[in-house]
Amino acid sequence: MANYQIEDIKILIADSNRQLRTSLKGVLHHHGFRGIVDAPSIEAFEAEVRVVNPDLILCDIDLKGGHVCESIKKLRHNELGQNPFAAVILFIEEATEGIVTMASEAGLDDLQIKPVVAQKVIDRVTYLIEKRKPFVVTTDYVGPDRRKAARPGTQQIPSVEVPNTMAAKASGTYDPRMVQSQIDKALWDVNAQKIERHVFQVGYLVERIVPAYEAGEVTKKNMEMVIKLMKVGRDIVERLEDSDYGHIADLAGTLVTVTKSLWDSGTLPKHKDLELLPQLSAALAATFNTDAVSAAAVQKIRSTIQDEYK
Repeated sequence: MANYQIEDIKILIADSNRQLRTSLKGVLHHHGFRGIVDAPSIEAFEAEVRVVNPDLILCDIDLKGGHVCESIKKLRHNELGQNPFAAVILFIEEATEGIVTMASEAGLDDLQIKPVVAQKVIDRVTYLIEKRKPFVVTTDYVGPDRRKAARPGTQQIPSVEVPNTMAAKASGTYDPRMVQSQIDKALWDVNAQKIERHVFQVGYLVERIVPAYEAGEVTKKNMEMVIKLMKVGRDIVERLEDSDYGHIADLAGTLVTVTKSLWDSGTLPKHKDLELLPQLSAALAATFNTDAVSAAAVQKIRSTIQDEYK
């Protein structure tokens, strides 16, 4: 990697096998990397992410002390560390369908099957410096775009260009203030797309929940959809309540109130809940389709519904 300035790239190696950590550190050091730290457990891994703010993470899926895929999800959703766009390479023992799916859904950049081959790791690091994929955002996922082609009939989801601190350092163009500005902008873009995906998800869920409950089909699957609807509504609230779009957060909060009422009713849903859910879903969708839904209009909708739920 003679063409790159890699000595300032921060790398975190997380594996419970001390020998592997030592060996991989040696290989990376031989190729010119200097900012390398390691962690033997989930607890140590998360602590290093918070303190070191790595540009590249190399970690084993079987890291002791928890589920590393959940830690990666926390990173991608800006709940761990300062840079949710750090590059991540995950090591696995075997590529079973379940493991590959779980790992991919966490938001990693690359998957490597053990035993770890030093040259393969170096090749993938080079690839991530030169050709890293843009990110996509869905209700449950934030991470590199894994799509090969859009599926017919599905919502078209745009990609998000995110800062690649490893590439910036390797090319000698790294400027802390500029990179932080890029991270902040990308976080705003991710947050905006997350909310838009959530609103789409609300419509999807309501279109399935209401007819099922009206038909008396209160099944486990439909009840899980109700839980999902509450979760999505709460996340919209959390993302918007302190912003200039607080009126939309209020609308989502009202959606949560109605959905909880539906959940609390068990197998005997209230007619007003089933009547109001489509209205709230449509009102949320309208906030993204037109400016006609003002804060005053949303407050009127919210107040009318709250009167019924006092």
